[in-house]
Amino acid sequence: MSDWKTFLEEGRQFHRTAKGSVKRPDIFTPVIVQNIAAMAIEKYFMALFLKRGVMPLNHTILDLCSSAVTLLKLPPHLLKVLAEMDGVQQICSLEHFKITPPSSDDVLRFLNALDETAMIVLKELNVCENETTHAL
Repeated sequence: MSDWKTFLEEGRQFHRTAKGSVKRPDIFTPVIVQNIAAMAIEKYFMALFLKRGVMPLNHTILDLCSSAVTLLKLPPHLLKVLAEMDGVQQICSLEHFKITPPSSDDVLRFLNALDETAMIVLKELNVCENETTHAL
């Protein structure tokens, strides 16, 4: 499980795209931004799991959080926003398929949650935010 650096770099790429997307709301709708932010969060968590040699049971945000809290502390307010992000798209079951488009206000909360998740994971990985971990 040595590909954690690849996941970390992919998380950073999705993170940069999500943060830059707010400058182009005509192209990046709240749904698109939410999905990009969710991909960044998944990649950050997967980097942590791979470095630690563990795998989550599933890849929904709630499942990732459930696995992550066994390795690090996630503040309750962050878990609440991540659960809200997870609730936007419930697409794993055809019987309970549901998509609720996020609002522009949701996007700002989701981006803040992304920033906080990245900060926590990078600290846990002992990686400086500007450190290059994988050549593009």
